[in-house]
Amino acid sequence: MNDEMIELTDDEGKKVQYEILDVIYRDDDEFAVMLPEDSEDEVVIFKIIPLATEDEVEYEEVTDEELADDIFNEFIKRTEAE
Repeated sequence: MNDEMIELTDDEGKKVQYEILDVIYRDDDEFAVMLPEDSEDEVVIFKIIPLATEDEVEYEEVTDEELADDIFNEFIKRTEAE
């Protein structure tokens, strides 16, 4: 999934391009580790929420710091193992 780019619209209506670095599965949830186009080192963690239609999803930023840290640490472990 590396090098996949998506465009999301923030709460203020601004469109932002993100590179999907990895998808982490935790329990029954999926989380995307993304790098905003205007950042070189600060990733954002989003929960991937499936919608009613088959191939559509919604991305919700993870605001729980403990959960975001856990997902980020898993991402670091996976990248170091490569």
